[in-house]
Amino acid sequence: MKKDNVILRFVLDWLLISMGVLGSIYCLITSFGLPVPYGMVLAILTAISFYCGVLSGRKLPRWSAPLLVLGFAFFVFLLREEIFESFRNLWGVLCGRYVLGYDQFRDLLPRERSSIDAAGPALLTLAMSMALLETMSVRWWKRSFPAALALLPGIVPCFILIDTPPAAQALILAAFSILTQVFSQSVRRRETGEHVKAVVLSALVSAGILALLLAIFPEKDYKPPITWDKLSKELEHWGAEQGNQGNVRAGLSGNPADVDLSELGALPNRPVTILYATASEDAQLYLRGSSYSSFDGTHWSRGEARSWDSRIVFPYLGSDGYRLDIETVDPEDQLYTTYQLTALPNGAALSSDAYLRNITEELRYSMSFRPDGEPLIPDPDYNEWVRDCCLALPEQTRAGVLAWWETHGQGLERPWILDGVPVSYTSSPTDSVTVRVPGEIREDISIYLNSNSRLDSVFVPDFSRETLEYAQAVAARVSGCASYSRNPLPMPEGVDFCTWFLNDAEEGYCVHYASACTALLRALGIPARYVSGYICPAAAGVQIPVTNLMAHAWVEIWLGGRWVVIEPTPENATEFTGRTTPGAGPGSGRPEESTEPSFIPVTDTMEDMTGRYTEPTRPSRPSSEPTEPQAPGGSEGKGQLDLTGLWIFLGIVGFLALVLGRRCLCRQLRERKLAKAEGNDKARLLYRRILRLSRLSGGTVPEEAEALGKKAAFSQHELEAEELRYLRQVCDHQVGLLGISGFWKRLWCKYVLCVI
Repeated sequence: MKKDNVILRFVLDWLLISMGVLGSIYCLITSFGLPVPYGMVLAILTAISFYCGVLSGRKLPRWSAPLLVLGFAFFVFLLREEIFESFRNLWGVLCGRYVLGYDQFRDLLPRERSSIDAAGPALLTLAMSMALLETMSVRWWKRSFPAALALLPGIVPCFILIDTPPAAQALILAAFSILTQVFSQSVRRRETGEHVKAVVLSALVSAGILALLLAIFPEKDYKPPITWDKLSKELEHWGAEQGNQGNVRAGLSGNPADVDLSELGALPNRPVTILYATASEDAQLYLRGSSYSSFDGTHWSRGEARSWDSRIVFPYLGSDGYRLDIETVDPEDQLYTTYQLTALPNGAALSSDAYLRNITEELRYSMSFRPDGEPLIPDPDYNEWVRDCCLALPEQTRAGVLAWWETHGQGLERPWILDGVPVSYTSSPTDSVTVRVPGEIREDISIYLNSNSRLDSVFVPDFSRETLEYAQAVAARVSGCASYSRNPLPMPEGVDFCTWFLNDAEEGYCVHYASACTALLRALGIPARYVSGYICPAAAGVQIPVTNLMAHAWVEIWLGGRWVVIEPTPENATEFTGRTTPGAGPGSGRPEESTEPSFIPVTDTMEDMTGRYTEPTRPSRPSSEPTEPQAPGGSEGKGQLDLTGLWIFLGIVGFLALVLGRRCLCRQLRERKLAKAEGNDKARLLYRRILRLSRLSGGTVPEEAEALGKKAAFSQHELEAEELRYLRQVCDHQVGLLGISGFWKRLWCKYVLCVI
């Protein structure tokens, strides 16, 4: 190579590297309003000159590049404290801008106040790292993919959640450098003498592409392609899936068919909105998801499926009631409903009596409900089915919870319970029975009883006030067996969950309390089942966001011909307020006591057996209005590029990089496999490649090559070096045939099949 060509090559490479590094680092500076560190440009250009001089492009010793990397690492080590502090400040500046678009970045902010002026050393270190990797990619490896990766730390942060894109000039410099390297890569790697020519021609093509983009998408005042509101909602959807995993594992979300109590872990502490609820009146709502009646000691499941008429499961249908509107963030396979429904949502399909399926995947649906519900006479078949399903327990669980109750249930008078039905009566169980029910119902119930009937052989609905008070008292005793925590210790292996929680656990959350209380009520003869859903303190006419922090589990008992809520979870549970306290996080202590109403109280009237709704604290829906930060220096985005064109450009460049990178990777792997193979193994690889190439090119395989392929496959004699060389020549000849084939075929073989 002539001397002037060496100098020209050095100059062109130096220009490419300098434009890429300076353009990338200035993208970061102009997007976030960072000050330019004094002397940074001169330092970067000097470093690039030094790197290019060491990596001169001639045949270099293997230790040249590693020596440069070690030298740079040693420099960083000497100034590690200053550089670390500077990067902390830079991180604070970046997150401070991201917070304007998405509030959850607030948790990533450093505790100390970040200084923009102190971010200079971090920018210089980042630029020096880019320069080193860029120089190695251009001068030594002669590859464009690592060079493009080296520039991404300065470009990518500029397009994430901010309203101020990088300066057009900086972005054009970086894009021009990357495009020129991509277009000239193949020539620079194969034809050293054509390096200068390839770079110059590639630079002209790159300039033409960028000029065309600027003509189609001219500079104008910047308008974000995605608004803050839309972007925040999209990220919130993603965050809901990630941040709600604790609730999913606990069976509080996702409507699982089976709740595995042995897998319970920490609940999430970052609020993510799941749905919005709007009620026509103030109400403390239990938004019921799914119920579980079958229990084996460590799992809750829905149990036996059976078809029921909706009016049997929802006996108040057709009555007047309040209106409740639900809007979910994502489609759910179930509908969330409250109690005493008087009208079902559209698209609802009853799944046994466990939950309502959302067969049309509605995001918005409405229902009506009663604020109270008087006792009813249940359907006899449904009543018997409930007693069969919701009194069953494993013997180990029954014995364990009853043993605990013998100690902790003292002082509570238990109602009479015969055949699993709690009743109050005034005469002997073997003679005639007088059931204590409200006067207006006594005549209706007489069709089921007569003076000669035995109590254990007749249908006896339970309307007793004593049973409700007794169940509430049982729940209160369970709530005191352990302290509330969103991050309790896991259940040990080989134990019954309810027995372990009542006797040995020190902490638990709603799933623990509801499971133990359900099992204990069943053991005491009261039909009960486990339910999961959400707590919602609704305010009249106000749209209330229901977050994953309000996911909850509770107990239903079969009483007065309908399901009644029993709340065993302590009053300081965070789901009642919809927020966590400083002590509620994983690895921390107890949550603070809550002063807000937590569960439905029991009153003295028969109408309140399902609970009277309390006045909730009215939360307000957080505003989703976008915040529009000012551009750095008060320029209000003037002189910036429309991001529509930039996204198209980056998408094209990204696609080309993937195609070229895949081809290079396939070729490298193929050559590496050939290089490692020896003797007949290498011959077999070459012969298979010859067969594939000949099929694509339409050529024929020479008889000598075919004979050598068979010899390598079936003979025990090793092929000689001359024979292997011949097979390699045949392979190269087939590649040459494909290289002169039609344009589309050549394109297919090169970039799709990656055979040449």
